[in-house]
This record gives sequence, C-alpha cells and structure tokens, in this order.
Amino acid sequence: MRKGPEMRHIKLDRETVQVKRFVLSLPVEPDGSILELKGEPVLRVMPVIEQEQAVDKAKLKAAILRRRNESRRLNEEWEAADREVWDQTA
Repeated sequence: MRKGPEMRHIKLDRETVQVKRFVLSLPVEPDGSILELKGEPVLRVMPVIEQEQAVDKAKLKAAILRRRNESRRLNEEWEAADREVWDQTA
C-alpha cells in the first residue's frame, strides 16, 4: 500500500485554550473547509481519513476536480490582477 505525503503534525496540547476551542469548533466536512482572511483563502482544513475507512473514489475524484477548478479560477484572477498592474506601469 502506498503511503501518503508526510505532513507536519502540530500538537494542540501545547496551544492556549482559545486556540483549542477554535480548532475543535471548525466544521468537519467531507470535502474540508477553507479559512479566509480579509476575503482571501489562507488554509484548507481536511478531515482525517483513517486507513480502515473505505475511500469513495467517485467523491474523491469530484472533490479533486472541484479543487482543481477552484485553483484554476484563482490563478486566472491573480494573473488578471498582475496584468493590470503591469499594464498601468508600462
């Protein structure tokens, strides 16, 4: 069985009560949740999938395709904004 990518583990035991409450209050959606700061996505929170759980390949593929499309849209927005800046300075 192929092992997934190594991820950094952050121990909440060392964090303040407020941080623990916040993290534990986040919704655990199958496709994850996105945290935003000033309207910009900064972090995706994904639920932990235990190895014993069967992976629904159709749902996984749909989630991957949604994320790919979201990334493409964000890249297009950033590229358009970048072009505007360069066009104004030229």
